[in-house]
Amino acid sequence: MPKFMSCHTMPPGAVQRHQMDQLAEAASADAVVNPYRSFANLAEGRVFCIMEAPSREDLEAWFAKMQMPCDYVTALELEGDRGVIGQA
Repeated sequence: MPKFMSCHTMPPGAVQRHQMDQLAEAASADAVVNPYRSFANLAEGRVFCIMEAPSREDLEAWFAKMQMPCDYVTALELEGDRGVIGQA
């Protein structure tokens, strides 16, 4: 399934750790999207997600359903891990 990276900006401190846990659980239980990795700085109001989904539109719709503001979603072609680049 294709991988996408998304960026989410909200007011600093607007999202709490337990809300991130709830979003992760919802993604894990969803029939359309699959969580892959997440990065967050809640104090600065920034969240970055890498998720699998059939399409960008499916992922954007999922974030809208979860009421998670989304700055952008971009498809990933390559993925690096500790200096090794491969297909995403």
